[in-house]
Parts: sequence; C-alpha cells; structure tokens
Amino acid sequence: MKKKWLVSTMLCVSLIAGCLTGCGGSRNESGTANDKAAAGKTADVVNQDGFPIVNEEITLRVFGQQGAVQQPWDTMSMWKKYQEMTNIKLDFTDVLSAEGYDEKKSLMWASDEYDDVFVRAFLSNSEIVKYGSMGILIPLEDMLEQYAPNMSKHIKENPAILSRITAPDGHIYALPALIDLTAARDEKFWINKSWLEKVGMEAPKSIEDLEKVLRAFKDVDFNENGTNDEVPMSASDAQTLIRRFAGVWGHQWQFDTWLEVKDGKVTTYLTDDSFKEELMWLHDMYAEGLIDEEIFTQEYAKYISKASGQLLGLFFNQADDAFDSTDYIGIAPFTGVADNQYVQSAPIARDNGVFAISCDCKYPEAALRWIDYFYSDEGSILLRYGVEGENMYFDETGHPRYNDGILDSPNGSGTEIGKFTIWPGGGAPQLVNEMNCEAIASANTLAAQVALDPHVPKDIYSAPLFTDEVNDRVSVLWTDIESYMKTTTALLIRGEESFDEWDTYVQTLKDIGIDEWVSIYQEAYDKLQ
Repeated sequence: MKKKWLVSTMLCVSLIAGCLTGCGGSRNESGTANDKAAAGKTADVVNQDGFPIVNEEITLRVFGQQGAVQQPWDTMSMWKKYQEMTNIKLDFTDVLSAEGYDEKKSLMWASDEYDDVFVRAFLSNSEIVKYGSMGILIPLEDMLEQYAPNMSKHIKENPAILSRITAPDGHIYALPALIDLTAARDEKFWINKSWLEKVGMEAPKSIEDLEKVLRAFKDVDFNENGTNDEVPMSASDAQTLIRRFAGVWGHQWQFDTWLEVKDGKVTTYLTDDSFKEELMWLHDMYAEGLIDEEIFTQEYAKYISKASGQLLGLFFNQADDAFDSTDYIGIAPFTGVADNQYVQSAPIARDNGVFAISCDCKYPEAALRWIDYFYSDEGSILLRYGVEGENMYFDETGHPRYNDGILDSPNGSGTEIGKFTIWPGGGAPQLVNEMNCEAIASANTLAAQVALDPHVPKDIYSAPLFTDEVNDRVSVLWTDIESYMKTTTALLIRGEESFDEWDTYVQTLKDIGIDEWVSIYQEAYDKLQ
C-alpha cells in the first residue's frame, strides 16, 4: 500500500498562513533571547542528524498531562538528560495533573494561545480532526521523511500505521505510540500443561484435538477436592471467546472491530455462514459443559482468579502479569476448520495523539526531530529506562535493565519508573519492542507469543479518524449492531435460540444498517490508497 504523500501546496500554505494569524502571538513575547533572535527561522536552525538538534539553545513549551504515578516532569532524569543532548530547553509550566485535566484542556482549545508541542496530552481523535482542520495543529506529513526518519521508517515497514494517523482531509496532525512488540498486542492461547500431563495428552493442534483434550479435562478432578470446580475452557467474556475462535475460523480483526480486508474490499463476517458454523461449534462445546458457564456474567477479576487458582484448562490473556504462568504454556490457534488461522492482534500504532505541534511553534522542524528520537531503538531506551547509571544499566548481552529496587519495588514498578520517565500510565510518544519490554512482558509471555507469531496478519488497520459527523453515524449504527449481535450470539451459544432463525438474524443486521456501517470503513480505507 502506498500513501499519497504529496498534498496540495496551496492548502499547506493557507494552513500555515492561518496559523500565523489565528494563533496567539502574544505568547511568543515570553520566549528567551535566543528564541526572539531566531524568530522567523525554522529549518535553518536544525541540524539534520546527530546531537545537538540545534546549536543555539531554543525553548519548547509543552502541554501535557502528568500521570498519577509520575513525578513532576522537570524533576525527571530522562528529560534532564535529553535537554542536555538536544540543546532544547523544555518549559513544563502547562504539564497539568490528571485532576480536572479535560476541563483545562477544553479551556486551552478555546483560547487563541497554544504551547509549542502537545506531549502525552491525550488528544482524542475528534480533537485531532477538529483542531487540525482549523489550523491549530499543523500538518506533519511533508516533514516526516526529513525530520522524522525513525517514524518514516516504521511507516514504510508497516503502512497500516497510516490508518491510525491520517485525518479525513489526508493530513497527519498527530503521532501515535508504536507497540512493535507483538506480545503486547494480542491475547495468548494459554493451556494448562500440568493438566495435559495428568491426562497423558499433547497440546492440541487441531480443533478435533482440542475437543478431545477438553473432554478429558472435564472428567478429572485435578485439585482433588471433590468440588469439580475446574473449567475446561474459559474467557474473560463471551465476546472475547467468540473473537478468539473467529480467528480459528479464518477471520481477522481489522479497524478494531469485526471487519477484514480482502483484495482491497472491506467486509464483515458477522453475517457469514462461517460465523454461524463457529457459533454452532461453541454451542456444542457449551452444551457439553466444556465452556465456562460464567462467561456471560463474570467480572474480569473472577476470571483471573480462576487462572491463578489453577482452575482453567484453556484460556486467553495478553500477558501473565495477573496470574502465575508456571504451569501454563502458549499454543497456536487450532487448525481444521479454515485454510488459515489468525490471531486477532491490535495494531502497531496505538494511543494516537501522543504528540502534535501547534501553529504557535516557531521551530516545527526542530520539534519533530526532537520527538522522533523516541521512535528509535536508542531513544526508546532513554524514554522507557531513563539514564544509564542513574536508573538503568546494560547487561552483558547489551540489553537494558532497570537498576535494582525498581521492578521489585514494594511501591510498584510503575511508581518507581514514573519518577524518571513518562511512560507509566500510557499515552506516551514511545516505541515498545522486544529490546525494551522488561517491565511489561515476562519470559513466559514472550515464549507464549512464539506460537502465535505465524498467525499475526501482515497488515493490521487501526480504527480510522472520522469527522464528527461520520463518527456520530458510526456510533449510532454500531451501538445497535453490537447490542443485537451480542444478545443473539449469547442466546445461540446457550441454546436459547435456534440456528434455524439464522436468516432472521442476518436480515435484522441488514435492517439495522450493517451494510452502511461496512461502507463507511470502506471509504476510509480507500482514502489510504
């Protein structure tokens, strides 16, 4: 897929002109002497590579949110080190606490004065589209290749990132977090290896193997307490179970919903006969008592307590941070019902709006180069681990490691890491990969991912950016579609509604507007081509 990078020159010029007249120039009066001397200069003050980014110190004013577990940003070793490296001083006056943040952000938008950059400002899709089209957020796409080579590299390697960051008018107004670590983006198929050993069976590979294993699990009282409270297969809720097995039936999870892309055509499988066949299989397993009967009502905490208590045979969870995975291994989706099996994985681009540049910024090229470092391997380590010697070290293999007392802190690792960097709590402009994932992915989680890797789709599209009008329409359609689909699929699995009524289910979804819903995503997808 190729993005049309070239946009109308006149449009860009008019947007920039609008920024110069529509943004608050009065804020610029508070700049440093070097800022004022450099007023009107942009690209000519920026070094193309290496550090410092600028030879003469400049200041960037930052608007953002300080996380609940974070210390004030001006005390963080990560920021202190990066200011020294870049020669860019940071003004954190408008980095605000989480309490009342949304209201304060609304007041900021209503003013005509804006800080230079938005960092961890939790810009919503609606805000990105609205304030980008108004000229308050400047378009970035024409600067990316020259001043954001790391982000550009990620986009070239994974063009589906564009579905997350491209506004309806074709511009890119904000950048996302990049979660390149697949193990942080999908739910593992965990199976109890101690139970397999007790029933003398191998980990199931096909759907037929799975049926045999689940039946064997049902017949054994593994904890020998006479309560027979073990569950052969469970999930956090019924919809999660259906999604996991939709991948087994050969369907993907695109645009963060029940859609897939085939030969450039966006389709939904919610009305397919293959989806009916999956639900029929789940009904049969449920009728045999092989599926947790509480999946329709249980809270997540209870679900995880079952996993922690060794009460589950097969279940699904992204990581093992909430349970002891010693007796569990990760396995692949089951063969036998489709030509290909897929893991329904989240897209690489996440948390859109973690960084943007305002039209009041006099140094947009420097600001873009400044943030782009965090999308490199080296920069991601600074952002996630802090400063070598103070917060972290490199082991004999060259991997970064937190200093002692951080991951094992009695106050929680997030609280300790939040003393020196901004990523705990999410929403940070960061790259997460296998090199820098020590705090979020255990060895067992990474090992469990290996079985899923061949089944991760090559391209994974994010939920598109819509205009407010289109977003409202999508919301109305999906609310009705999801409500009816969730109710009906639950009834079918429990045997409270007959599969003889499938045609009625399909027609009802069409009457609600499922075809229009798909067409909206098709239009958004077409704009990316």
